[in-house]
Amino acid sequence: MGPLGVKHLPRVWLKILLHGCGRLPEGYRHGVGGFDEFLTTTLGIDRDAFVSYIETEKPDYLTLEAWVRANATALTAEAIAAINARVANADLPDTMLADRRAQLGFDEPGYTKAVALNDLDDWAGMHAALTRA
Repeated sequence: MGPLGVKHLPRVWLKILLHGCGRLPEGYRHGVGGFDEFLTTTLGIDRDAFVSYIETEKPDYLTLEAWVRANATALTAEAIAAINARVANADLPDTMLADRRAQLGFDEPGYTKAVALNDLDDWAGMHAALTRA
């Protein structure tokens, strides 16, 4: 998280920015569903305006945080705490867990946290994108 203290905000910014630059690996959600949409909804951010801003303006991360401060209608300590708790504690839903493990070739039963599995997926996707011939 950056200075604003919102977990997942840097990841959603990067995914949308990568998509806007044509560099997001195929199949990655960016701004819709999951933590992305929970974050924008909880902070009172117009999701479409948020996605459009990042894709068209391509701000650096601190500039994005300034945009969030100016545009979020529910940017409160309670909203930030709710986002951070959900991001830190959420397990990947069972419906996605088996698919993610199979995709990664990884079967560690105790490894269920959504963020940890998202990180592994991100790293695998970036590795594939950077090393494919």
